[in-house]
Amino acid sequence: MNPENSSEARQHVRIDDRILIRYRKISPEEFAQRIAKYRTGEEEPWIDPLRTPRESRKLSYHLQKLRERNRDLAEVLEILALKLDRLLVEVKSEALKEFQEVVANISGAGVRFPIEPLPAVGDLFELDLGLLPEYEFLRCYGEVVRVEEKEAAFKFVWITEEDRDRLVQHIFRKQLLQIQASRRTIKG
Repeated sequence: MNPENSSEARQHVRIDDRILIRYRKISPEEFAQRIAKYRTGEEEPWIDPLRTPRESRKLSYHLQKLRERNRDLAEVLEILALKLDRLLVEVKSEALKEFQEVVANISGAGVRFPIEPLPAVGDLFELDLGLLPEYEFLRCYGEVVRVEEKEAAFKFVWITEEDRDRLVQHIFRKQLLQIQASRRTIKG
């Protein structure tokens, strides 16, 4: 690994987290075609097996607007939306059957997870990630930068800014929960 990559990785907060993942290897040509279609609007890069991209963005938009006026009500509605998503997971389990649940090391710059067969350094993958317990889904593209015993590390070569922001917020929420749990352990 070159020094630039290691310093870049250190700029991003990393956590070990349980996520849902679906992946497939793609060629550089397919990658270029997909990105071109995203840029021209022929396809959207957002995926969500539980709801359409429009529904997800609309819900996020309205919750944000409500949060500005009434934070408590927005939080209650967000909790209800999460509970509904969990029910949808049960109903739409067929939509999630292609996803694997793994423990991954994840940051805003990339992800490392167990994968078989092991890919080669430089391979490109389309990665669909499901963040738990919220069941927020995002699509990104990663290049294999390191292969270890049974794991591969991917550097994101393309991810929407909106999805990167959601991923980073997820990581910070998980870190906060870990800090709160460790404080309770020390006090207890």
